[in-house]
Amino acid sequence: MDARLAQFVKGMYLELQTIEGVKPLEIWSGFREMQEPYECAGLVKNLYKIVVPLVNERCYGRPFPEHSRLAYETVGALLRLFSADLDAMIFERFPWPPTGDADQKELYRVVKARAAAALADIDADPPPPRESAPGGKDSASVPDGLFDFREMRLVDNELPYIIFTDKEFRVIHGLAVVYLWLIDLDGTYCATLESLGTDPTLVEEYRKFVGTVHRESPLTFRGRKMDARELSAHIHEKLKYEDYLDLFENVYRWFESTRDRLGAR
Repeated sequence: MDARLAQFVKGMYLELQTIEGVKPLEIWSGFREMQEPYECAGLVKNLYKIVVPLVNERCYGRPFPEHSRLAYETVGALLRLFSADLDAMIFERFPWPPTGDADQKELYRVVKARAAAALADIDADPPPPRESAPGGKDSASVPDGLFDFREMRLVDNELPYIIFTDKEFRVIHGLAVVYLWLIDLDGTYCATLESLGTDPTLVEEYRKFVGTVHRESPLTFRGRKMDARELSAHIHEKLKYEDYLDLFENVYRWFESTRDRLGAR
């Protein structure tokens, strides 16, 4: 495999495991060079980072497949909206790459506002949150108080730097990683790239890399190794019955060790 592609795919995977770190400059470049597969992949990655928290907030308590569907449809709608008239949507306002902090924040606000509007149009009549079964044993919804994305504190809702203590951040970071797996972000990301006609080689290598990570670096919890699919099922079970704080902290350690190992290659 081409060394540049291998490094790029690795970086995309690791960046998609967190919900923070949107790069407005990559959004600007991605729209300007959408036919270039690396630029397109970076654009889609950043759009998902913006859309996923909006979807999670709107879908709080609803079945996880709804999160996945709405994230995919909202990113698609956002791409169509901007692509229909890029000059009016972006380049008249940002004719040059937004390298300054103020311009980057402004571009982020523009895209986020459009994303929120697109999501509201797609999900115009959202069903009410599902009630948990008696005893809180409904595996399709998140029990109140577990992790409500509405409680995340962002700096002016601009570039998303989360304000928490180190302890809280580690727990929330682990929750976010698991949450993104549960809505199948890798799958929706690749599906969006395919819908845009992105180089199939890049998409296939991304899928292969995800599979390799899950096979070579399974999460080990109390002596049991789990890939992403098994972890999702295990999380659902723990949400129904058990104390899950130690599991999420373990996920954080897994993510950190995996990132360190992959970054050293």
